[in-house]
Order: sequence, then C-alpha cells, then structure tokens
Amino acid sequence: MPSPDNPYDVLVIGGGNAALCAAITARRAGATVLVHESATKDFRGGNSRHTRDIRYMHRASTAYVTGAYGEEEFWEDLRQVTGGQTNERLARLTIRASEDLGEWMPANGVRWQKPLSGTLHLARSNLFMLGGGKAMVNAYCETATKLGVKIFYEAEVTELKAHDGEFLSAVARHNGARLQVRAKTLLVAARRF
Repeated sequence: MPSPDNPYDVLVIGGGNAALCAAITARRAGATVLVHESATKDFRGGNSRHTRDIRYMHRASTAYVTGAYGEEEFWEDLRQVTGGQTNERLARLTIRASEDLGEWMPANGVRWQKPLSGTLHLARSNLFMLGGGKAMVNAYCETATKLGVKIFYEAEVTELKAHDGEFLSAVARHNGARLQVRAKTLLVAARRF
C-alpha cells in the first residue's frame, strides 16, 4: 500500500470514461493507482454517465454495428463537427486507437446492445452500451476496484503542488479532512478541479 514515503505510481483526478480507462490501463500495467472523484458514489462518472454510445473505427459489420466505418469517413465526420478546428495528427491517432474499443470495453465489463433494425442510423458508426453511460461507469469502477485501484469519492482536489515543472502532490478535501497525496505521475481527466 502506498504511503508518504512510497507514493502511488499514478494519481488520476476525475471519475469519468477517460479517467477510469486510464486507471484500469495503468493498473493492468502494474502501477499502483488512486482515483480522486469529486462526486458521491451514486453520482460518479461526470458527463460519461449521461451517454449511451461511442463512435469507433471498425472495418466490418459485427453483431453490434451494421457496417464498416473507416478512418477517412470518421476523420471527415469529425472535421465537419469541429469546423476543421482540430489537430489532424492527434485526431487520426485517436481514431486509429478507437478500433480496439469494441473488444477492450467488454473486456473491462461494458456490455454492448445489438442494433435495433431500421431505427438507429448511428448503428453503423457507433456502439451502443447496454444500460448506457451509467452502466459503463459502474462496470469500469467494478473492474478497477477488482484490479486494486483505490477510488476516493467526494475527494475534491483543491491544489496541485509542483516544483520546476515536476508534479509533487495533490491536496484534496476528503471525508471532511485535508488530504495530501503524493504520486509519481498525475493524470488530470476532469472538467475542473
């Protein structure tokens, strides 16, 4: 167990999709991980709990998508949505990496919903989560906890301490107390802190 003399390997600030994916990935790589989620357990997950689907690149139909959705089409859709105001190199990296989501997410507890025939035009480009975003967040939290990720709820980070550009610790309010957490690596995946 990490201590002041032996800090966590990774401190994740936030409790949504990106934060939990990062925590799970870091833990599977052998890191000790602490997640600070400012919400209560019942309202965890930020905006992720309000979603229902995720767009991803794939080369063919599956039981959960009705056709191929390639990199170029995904890029064009993204470019149109952003009005061209996006970093193409970073966007394409993300698009290519999304191809693994169809398998990675179920391996970490998320269940897909089969497309409804004739009603969802997004069934070709998007995977729909059974139970929506709240079920996804719950699945990720369960997976993370089983792997040994420590999740602190109602842990609002109020300050980050750094020296010469190097992260040293975070200060948070948790259970009515001021808590200072040291970590070797900081990952901020929160709208605000």
